[in-house]
Order: sequence, then structure tokens, then C-alpha cells
Amino acid sequence: MSYVDSQLMSGEKVIYRAHLSRLVYATAVVFLIFPVIAWLVAPPWVGWALLVLALIIGLVAHVKYTTSVFVVTDQRVLIKVGWIQRRSLETLLAKIEGIGVEQGLSGRLFDYGTITITGTGGTHERFDKIAAPMQFRKRVQEQIAIVQGTRAPAQPALTARDERECPYCAERILAKARVCKHCGRDVPASRW
Repeated sequence: MSYVDSQLMSGEKVIYRAHLSRLVYATAVVFLIFPVIAWLVAPPWVGWALLVLALIIGLVAHVKYTTSVFVVTDQRVLIKVGWIQRRSLETLLAKIEGIGVEQGLSGRLFDYGTITITGTGGTHERFDKIAAPMQFRKRVQEQIAIVQGTRAPAQPALTARDERECPYCAERILAKARVCKHCGRDVPASRW
């Protein structure tokens, strides 16, 4: 059972899933160049050692890629990063004040970036190298709008009523009343 499936509340549906950018593998790919160069100019054992190093870096990147989960449900945002050292965020949509996206030039070119989720109380949670961060933000905002649209409309604020006493029965009536609702007599207009 996946992390998301184990964390879903009854009746909760997954709306959108995001993942890390595949650029987490970039360092491993760059390190694959070194064994090739080493085999051409150095003893073969140096090339093999560098290949093992590149594979270890690639394995670490793969674990990071496969264990990072970014999910928008109809009620919450669920994020989990890491396998052994886990970091997670589970925030109700109603408790999210904002979601920011940072993208540098390479982020714009390869469509990845950093998202920062701001919750009520001023909490800031930052997650790096998210693939399609603008799409993730859009989905979160759409779900927030849906959640807010299903809420009951706010009750209008009660305003203070201007009242006065009826000169005939001494009951409280509206200041602008021309007939007392208690005794039914015509009352003179208010001087206010």
C-alpha cells in the first residue's frame, strides 16, 4: 500500500499527483562521463571505481525520486519526501493561505521549481525540484476555490438597531416606527 493510500480519509479522492523533476538524475548522468574519460586516459580500475560512484549517486537519486509524493485531494494537500529520513506535510485546503512558486532560468526551461506552502499561523513549508510547479499550484488553488464555494455563505453582520420607547405603552420600538407594534397606536415621528 502506498503512502498516499494509507493516509487518505474515508471518502477522500485524489485529484492530482505531482512528482520530482527527473533532473534529480542529472548529477548521476554527469558522473557517468568520468568513467568513460578515465578508461581512455587512466588505468581501467579508475574507470570502474568512477562507474560504481556514478551508479551509487544514481541509486540515491532514484530512491529520492520514487519516494517523493506530492498529492492534491479534494480535502487536503499531502506531501512526503524521503525514505529513511522522512519529511511530510498534510494540510487541509481550508488551512492554506498561499502557495508560492520559485523558478530560475533552468527551472523555466525544464519546467521544475520550488513550491512554498504557507499555512495559517504563518507556517512556511518549502519543497524543491517539483516537476510542473505551476500546474501543482493551479490544482491546489482550484480545490481551495471548490472547498470555499461549498461552504455556507457568511451570515450578514447584525447591525445595532435604533430603538426608542413607545410614548403610550413604554415598549421598545424602532426609532423610525410610525405605529407601535405592541399597542397599535400611531406614534409621533422620532426627533433623531
